[in-house]
This record gives sequence, C-alpha cells and structure tokens, in this order.
Amino acid sequence: MSGKISGVSNSPPASAPSSAGARAAATPSQTSGASSAADSVQITDTASHLVNLEQALSEVPVVNQGKVAVISEALAAGTYEISPDRIANQLLQFERQLPDDPTE
Repeated sequence: MSGKISGVSNSPPASAPSSAGARAAATPSQTSGASSAADSVQITDTASHLVNLEQALSEVPVVNQGKVAVISEALAAGTYEISPDRIANQLLQFERQLPDDPTE
C-alpha cells in the first residue's frame, strides 16, 4: 500500500543518524523483526488536517479577480475611497499579532 504526501521528497537525509552504523552491522535475522515496526507510519489528526488544508489552499486563486475588477472599475470611475484610518488600524492589528522577539 502506497500513499503520497505532498511536500515530502524521497531523497535520503543529508546525514545518517549515528546509530546507522550499528544497524548496518546487524545480521538479517536481527533486522527482520525490527523492519516491520519501521515499515508502519501513523499520521496524526493534525497532520491529516494540514494535508487537507494544503489541498484546499492550492485550489484557491492567488488573486481574487472579482475584487480586482470591482476596485478597477471604482478607480476608473473616480469613486474609490481610501480610508487612512482603516489602513492604519489594520497595520496596527497586524503588528500586534507579530511576536515580540523577531527570532521566534
């Protein structure tokens, strides 16, 4: 049974764990019991939810063409109003959501 998880490559890790040498030195009879445990993967509910969200987001267009058309028409007609207070409030709200420590 095979399943594909997007965003994950089949390439080996850049460096093998330090215990890899010990596993490589083991005889086939010693590794046969351990291989069945290494062959199973359990995906948490959170991971499954994230995969579903990623798929849903990939279907959403980057640009909302309907909104762009409405704003373009308002600009062309000279009826588009800019609200400095609204812009300032949204900028402040965004900044409040940022972590205090920029390294976080």
